[in-house]
Amino acid sequence: METPDVPALLRDFKHQGCSIDFTDVTYYVGYESILRRKHGKGLPLWQEGLFAFLQRNSAHVGHFVNLPRDAVVEIGREVEI
Repeated sequence: METPDVPALLRDFKHQGCSIDFTDVTYYVGYESILRRKHGKGLPLWQEGLFAFLQRNSAHVGHFVNLPRDAVVEIGREVEI
């Protein structure tokens, strides 16, 4: 299993001749909040509970790719299941 390191990859680009200043980079990541679908027309209750549990316990994308906390902007949306 690989653990990508985005800032290290960007530093490698600098050594290959890229002229962008990577010390002042802002990273944008997405985040989804799982909501129960109205009117009971979503997933069965047991599947919904399992999905919500897995989503809550998954690794945050910023941590997974080793992004610096002070350079991350998180864009969220709500998804009904």
